[in-house]
Amino acid sequence: MLEISRAEETKNSTYEGIALTLRALCYANLTDLYANVPYTEAITGRTDAVFTPKYDDQETVYNGVLQDLVDADAALALDQTITGSSGDVIFDGNASKWRKLANSLRLRYLLRISKQRDVSAQMQAIVSAGNYIMTNDDNATLTFSGTSNTDSWPESTGRIGGFDEKSLCTTGLEYLTRFNDPRLDIWFDRNSDGEYVGIPIGLNQDNARAYDDANSPSRLDVELFYFSRTEAEAYIIKSSEVNFILAEAAERGFISGDAETFYNEGIRQSMKYWGVTDDAVIDAYLAQPSVAYDGSIELLITQKTLALWNVDYQGWFDYRRTGLPALEAGPDNENQGLYPVRFLYPSSEQTLNKVNYDTAVTAIGGDNINSKGWWETGTRY
Repeated sequence: MLEISRAEETKNSTYEGIALTLRALCYANLTDLYANVPYTEAITGRTDAVFTPKYDDQETVYNGVLQDLVDADAALALDQTITGSSGDVIFDGNASKWRKLANSLRLRYLLRISKQRDVSAQMQAIVSAGNYIMTNDDNATLTFSGTSNTDSWPESTGRIGGFDEKSLCTTGLEYLTRFNDPRLDIWFDRNSDGEYVGIPIGLNQDNARAYDDANSPSRLDVELFYFSRTEAEAYIIKSSEVNFILAEAAERGFISGDAETFYNEGIRQSMKYWGVTDDAVIDAYLAQPSVAYDGSIELLITQKTLALWNVDYQGWFDYRRTGLPALEAGPDNENQGLYPVRFLYPSSEQTLNKVNYDTAVTAIGGDNINSKGWWETGTRY
């Protein structure tokens, strides 16, 4: 897509910006999941006959990701029209909205590396320009068309017995109960006794089954997440996350602005996205002593984690960066009580790209789930 958008006979700056944004998103996810990954030599088999690419360190990948998003912003600012069907299932070729997405992702990734670098000037420039996602109207979400199993919300395509195994955890229940959070009733069903019951995380299969039989934990809301093929959406980034990013950046002094205002707006946007539309209800929620902003990074990240519910791995990435909210590994974990911080490399790499795989494993300190990445080990805060 990037090559076509830059070719003279098919040149289009909007497609170029979209391609750069998606490339940045993909590589950021890859490096955040695995640490060092192929980047500078990746996908060059056709052009350069490189079929065993080297692995680049995480800092190099992030340099490329952030530059792609800068370039995407410039390309999308040209606002070139896409004629005919755009093929774009996120924003239907709307360059302005894609530009807001590119800059919102840039805010996400700048904050992610902020333990390693001073990102203040870059984050402030984005905030001052104002081209980022501020409201739910600009959320980067995918609405499923629901015409077949392959284009429907995935949970809706399984069997009800399998769906019933998606349960509310005790940790989530504790936070949602502490905050008197109306999203609890939206996300989960009461059990057969009319109660909300959680299940501890990290139980092995036998213990999870025994706990389930004895306690009947609450499952995901069946109307929203099972019976509808289209109502639940897939997310890239939403306005709630962006506001929490800005709240943390303001609290840490990276940008100007009031952290409490951003924090409150993050909660407000999340509530409204999930159908809590009464401002009085949201105001009452924000006024609770357990919720009212007090400058605490832990409270901010805890509320952000709730707002990130069902948004791929972002809550996990924040936990790895901050150690918040305070969590404990499950009782049946086999990792010495530690939360894992990365995925293992695919086993195919050990046979198809062994030399580069071995080099990468040495560089990151071992192909295990406890080897921390570059942005996790910074010391700026």
